[in-house]
Amino acid sequence: MQLLTTNAAAQIIGVAAMMRPIVVFALLSFSLTQSAQAHLADESSLRVKIEPHRLEIRLTFNLFTLTRFMKIDSDGDTKISLAELTAAETGIVDYLNKHVLIQINQQIAALGAEARFAWLWPNASKTAPMTEPDYAARNVDVIFIHEIKDRLVESFWIEFGIFEQTGPMQTIRGIFEQEGQVTEMPFSAREPDFLYATGYADDPFVQKAEEDRAQSPRGQRWWMVRAMVLIALLVLGRRTVLAARARKAVTRRRRARR
Repeated sequence: MQLLTTNAAAQIIGVAAMMRPIVVFALLSFSLTQSAQAHLADESSLRVKIEPHRLEIRLTFNLFTLTRFMKIDSDGDTKISLAELTAAETGIVDYLNKHVLIQINQQIAALGAEARFAWLWPNASKTAPMTEPDYAARNVDVIFIHEIKDRLVESFWIEFGIFEQTGPMQTIRGIFEQEGQVTEMPFSAREPDFLYATGYADDPFVQKAEEDRAQSPRGQRWWMVRAMVLIALLVLGRRTVLAARARKAVTRRRRARR
């Protein structure tokens, strides 16, 4: 075996020394990219808008998380099309009703069978089937509306039971909006639930509005509605008569000019 000369060995050592920062940088970049993608894939969110008689519950998941709930890629080509997503809506709603538990005013409720889906990327209807690297960057809103007409919304409790499917790294950023005030509450496998008290029962302005609403008899409200409809019909009828008269007057003037 021919031994390397001192100069050749020195050159090899020098090249290796120059390449070391490049290799380290490449490995670090790859590690950060993988970490960022994993972190992004494990993030979901909850936004609850609270009004005295209404709740809007908006859950946001990326496609990667949704594929942990159920099989969306029905043809097994490792791509998800919008048609496959639409076909999976019923299954997603069913899963969420079983694994996201809620109580309104300390009474067990359900998210509900009616949900609105929003695809949160441009030109969703024209998007080609998405591959697995795209899953974490494609977010979907699932929105449930609750109208509570017979009583005030005094409290709202929610618990996430999705962590068995998503894994312990999953986090959910919770935001509760009420009368311009925002309360943030993170959810995780260790802290899966939260009880939010609205304070509406103790709010004097809300109580006054509720009293005025209760003191207005249903019959009186019905007659008020009928009276408003009648007035609107009379006004519309009068406008129609006046317009007809105006058209006749214009026709007479045109005939007189001839």
